[in-house]
Amino acid sequence: AKDGLAVQTGASFIAGVVAALTSNPIDLAKSRLMTMKPDAEGRMPYTGTMDCIVKTARSEGLGALYKGLIPTAARQVPLNMVRFISVEA
Repeated sequence: AKDGLAVQTGASFIAGVVAALTSNPIDLAKSRLMTMKPDAEGRMPYTGTMDCIVKTARSEGLGALYKGLIPTAARQVPLNMVRFISVEA
């Protein structure tokens, strides 16, 4: 049985939200790693992606990992909707 447009749209919306929620902490770490600068002793603040995520969560709270979530979701949701609907059509 072929799913209707409403089911495909709903599923793609949920997939976009899940994609945004799961990718945002990695994107945030990537941005911080790309812009980090050494401290006065020449040490970098992070040693890698997981170190950045853990230090950010500890110092700023878990919510800090989701800074920029709205723009990420605004990109992911329409992308997934177009992708799902065009592939399933």
